[in-house]
Amino acid sequence: MKFKILFTSLLALSLFSSCIKDEPLNKEADIESFSLPDSILINSVISDNKVTLVIKGTDYKKLAPQVVVTPGATITPASGDTLDFTNGVTYTVVSEDKKYSKVYTVSVTSSISLKFDFEDWFMEGGLWKYPALDDDMWSSANQGIMMAKLGKVDVYPTRSTEDAFSGKHAALLETQRGGTFLVAGYVPIFSGSLFRGAFKLNMASPPQSALFGQIHPKESGKPIHMTGYYKYAPGDTLINRNGIVPNKVDEFSIYAVVYKVTKGSEGLNEYLNGENILTSDKLVGKAILEDRSPKDKYTKFDLPFVYTEELNYDLYDYKLAVVFASSKNGDFYEGAVGSKLTVDNVEVVCEYELN
Repeated sequence: MKFKILFTSLLALSLFSSCIKDEPLNKEADIESFSLPDSILINSVISDNKVTLVIKGTDYKKLAPQVVVTPGATITPASGDTLDFTNGVTYTVVSEDKKYSKVYTVSVTSSISLKFDFEDWFMEGGLWKYPALDDDMWSSANQGIMMAKLGKVDVYPTRSTEDAFSGKHAALLETQRGGTFLVAGYVPIFSGSLFRGAFKLNMASPPQSALFGQIHPKESGKPIHMTGYYKYAPGDTLINRNGIVPNKVDEFSIYAVVYKVTKGSEGLNEYLNGENILTSDKLVGKAILEDRSPKDKYTKFDLPFVYTEELNYDLYDYKLAVVFASSKNGDFYEGAVGSKLTVDNVEVVCEYELN
């Protein structure tokens, strides 16, 4: 009897060990977070193969970031190493199975520009690529559309155009036809979108994929108004998941909001999304373009921020979100195919003495 129990135990242990050995090693090689002490760090942005750190002060020579990578992966230089970031630093992440690697370029700055000319674009991504602004504080839904269509996208909804108000390029947002997808269900349209923030695909709730806002430090001042130039042409027929929406014309969105988050590094990971960006009780200020009528020539907008409470950096940190969309209800898959919003020379103007 004892032998039978021993044999059964050994067999179970052998099978358990075999299961462990057969479990595939992780193939991912990503940086999940990149941080410095709260006394130094203002913002940390990870985008594709780039990391941008915004810090207090201008001494970049002796920084020791803490880096979290995907489980089992290794990183060189190591997390916690003290390095000179004056000219940037290159990190290499190798996957647990040693078959894949990813190189990140990490840069450090002490200033956040709030003038946006939308001049510099590149093709972001790995096997499948999509247009993105070189300024990685900005994001769009292009990545989600790429994944939904398995990379089979001829022209993306958010991209550059040479039809600029000034300079060589502007941002063009165009609502496009969708299709049927197994997880998200029927998706009639994809709206062009461009926003300061990040994008993380959430198939269970697509409107939550857009993570709006970047940290707005006290040193940048209180946003008082947002200016820029735009033109807009709506598509012919407004549709949603139920079909044609009669007697309505598509409209665009141009707005900015300021909202409060937890102080320190914890607040970096707090976002508003497509479901609550204009309704959250965290909102303290809004600047919204209410005239959404068509404009066939570049038209200037100058939107004052309307505040419901004063900024209090002793209690909170704050994020600033700037949002553009060719269909204002695009997060909920309502819009008109062919709606086009073009924006250029946008600036958030701030006053530098906070009360």
